[in-house]
Amino acid sequence: MPVLLVLRDLCVRSSAAGAAGGLMRGCLETPAELIKTRQQLGRSWRGASLLHGLGSTCLRTASVVGFYWALFEASSGLRAPLTPALSNFVAGGICSIIAWALIFPMDTAKSCIQAGSSCGILDTLLMIYQRSGFAGLYAGIGAGLLRAFLANGGGMVAYGIVQGILATGSEL
Repeated sequence: MPVLLVLRDLCVRSSAAGAAGGLMRGCLETPAELIKTRQQLGRSWRGASLLHGLGSTCLRTASVVGFYWALFEASSGLRAPLTPALSNFVAGGICSIIAWALIFPMDTAKSCIQAGSSCGILDTLLMIYQRSGFAGLYAGIGAGLLRAFLANGGGMVAYGIVQGILATGSEL
């Protein structure tokens, strides 16, 4: 099988697996995301509202994690000359920046929905755009991408170290 087809298949599988994991993660993190968003805005929340924004959180998280893993796998050839730790840090950081940049408007809409909007994600995106333009869809992106780069770069270094230890049969 040609190398590009193998890479494409690997990226598709990684993206699908990442999206599935992201979907589960979105389901689990929705209540905490809602509480965090409401507390940041000084707004109250009730137990009955803990799943408000479930769909937008799941869509956001499945998308970003799916994109991340597809990009991580696709970048393997580019990072081959780097040391494993540097490769994982750079790839983890850069792939997360690209993934988050692609879906950031969904994250902005998710936050608005969890802040109390009763609209769906598409209507919320349109409302943000009409109110604040394209820049409104990307409000806070600088801090978000910095966090993503550091967190995912560092996380992938730890992932690589543990993967190496397990491959050699060593104890943690």
